[in-house]
Amino acid sequence: MRCAFLFLLVLAVPLKAQVDSLRDVLSTLPNDTSRLPLLKELVRNLVFVQPDSALPYAVAYHQLAKATKDPVRIGEGANFAGMCLQTTNEHEKAFAWYLEALHWFEQGDDPWYTAITHNNIGAALEHQDQRTKARPWYRGALDRFRAIGDSVWVANVSNNLANLYYQEGALDSAAYFYAEADRILTGQGQLEFAAAVRMNLANTLMQQGREPDALPFYRDALSVLPEGSDESTRANVLVNMAECLGRIGRPDTALVVVRSGIALATKVGSKEILMNGHEVMSNLFEQQGLPDSALVHYRLHTAWKDSIFNEDRSIQVAELQERYESGKKDAELERNRATLERNAFEKKALGAGALLLLLAGIFAFRAYRIRKRSSEQLAAKNSMIELALKEKELLLREIHHRVKNNLQVISSLLSIQSRGITDQKAREAVRDSRDRVKSMALIHQDLYKEEDLTGIDLPTYVEKLARSLVSSHQLSPEQISLTTNVDPLVLDVDTAIPLGLILNELLTNALKYAFPEGRPGSLWITIREQNGHLHVEVRDDGVGYDPSAERGEESSGFGLDMVRTFATKLQAEWEVRNDGGTVVVLRIGRYKLAS
Repeated sequence: MRCAFLFLLVLAVPLKAQVDSLRDVLSTLPNDTSRLPLLKELVRNLVFVQPDSALPYAVAYHQLAKATKDPVRIGEGANFAGMCLQTTNEHEKAFAWYLEALHWFEQGDDPWYTAITHNNIGAALEHQDQRTKARPWYRGALDRFRAIGDSVWVANVSNNLANLYYQEGALDSAAYFYAEADRILTGQGQLEFAAAVRMNLANTLMQQGREPDALPFYRDALSVLPEGSDESTRANVLVNMAECLGRIGRPDTALVVVRSGIALATKVGSKEILMNGHEVMSNLFEQQGLPDSALVHYRLHTAWKDSIFNEDRSIQVAELQERYESGKKDAELERNRATLERNAFEKKALGAGALLLLLAGIFAFRAYRIRKRSSEQLAAKNSMIELALKEKELLLREIHHRVKNNLQVISSLLSIQSRGITDQKAREAVRDSRDRVKSMALIHQDLYKEEDLTGIDLPTYVEKLARSLVSSHQLSPEQISLTTNVDPLVLDVDTAIPLGLILNELLTNALKYAFPEGRPGSLWITIREQNGHLHVEVRDDGVGYDPSAERGEESSGFGLDMVRTFATKLQAEWEVRNDGGTVVVLRIGRYKLAS
């Protein structure tokens, strides 16, 4: 089963109290353009959960926006209405609204909204099974997002286009665009979203008969999906991975994997994944020569399939599942009964001999009970300690996960804010702030995903940080060659964060100033632990830097001030020199490895 991204604008999660508050305030306002911000927030909160309720607000926004004579606002209203109708599967009506939105966005010369609307029109046509007509709209969205440099939406549309090719059976084209989306999302550090794309790519390879090539992509998808993050996608990956394992002749392993997928699908209530999971189990049991078990799961598959179209059939599914579990229990009881009867016979035969050993047995049993009681008490204490440690670990993971999410929200807000800034220097300042936030978010992201919650794997972190900054500055790998040579160290968080911010500033300066006018070049990052110090070197082969020269207006000096501040925190000596380019060397005396 494929996994599609959002094809519409990402909106806030609605809260009933917030919606009620917005409605109360709206009722006090006159029927003029002062209502527009509240109408917009109501649509954003309701469109994906109560689209029927959101639609009147979207239409009202569209009508009032006409009074502003602002084509972008008018287009927003039409786009909102299309989103509401798309969510309720009224794709033909949504298509008409999207066409109107496109007219206004083109008139307002807004390239980002124009690209979004091309994508939404493609989605509306795709859901009407008009794939041939949908393809050029997706292509148009892809070209526009590439032109404005919105790499996240390039990945999103690439995934949508790949889904379209997958449905048409053009598997080579589907694999190409899935791989493109995966590359972009991985470069941006959006690994949880990349997991769904990797699953789609693996499904495509499996459909091509390339199961050995598909299996690593399923494993990669699971590796970047920590338990509890996106259990629906995780369940989907497990079920598809089990099918792949079965095809390459590993049914025993496949059964373990698919059972995990079915358990997760039951937890999240995904009928489609349950339907697919039982079909895979049926095929695996048939492959092992167990027709009775295969038939049971085939019936479950059929029942879930019917249930998708008829909710009343869910009762039959539950009954069938219960009968299957009951049958297993009856078989187990029968085996236990036979065992008891056999044991009773053996006891009678050995009764006379056992009587002679009774007294010795009593003393041995008492000694055994004493040892067992001590072992049980020790096991209970160990269990309590282990449970407390697991709860602490879970709490730490949740804290790091929430910190990472909050930092990503801040990064997204800065990205949104930068779209409305026309001054280039201000846009660069906002982008630099966003990169600083992302450098910290990467640390917390790695913490809650790794086994060690106290340390950061330095080589992995430096590589991801550097790649993310190159992508953020819209520089291609062909223009900038990046080499990292980092000792395999695991740093404490209190060391990793200031070091990450220092690297962020040094790399940002190199990317902004070392290679003017598209000049190609190379960056080297070296970190070594020597003689009780951490030696850090960032080198480029660019135009060079004179540390004694006065900075112009294009540089506020804030970045270098940050480097000085954090270098002081780490008790670091540092120098900047020219040597075939700019070289910055730090000798950090105060650092801590993870314990």
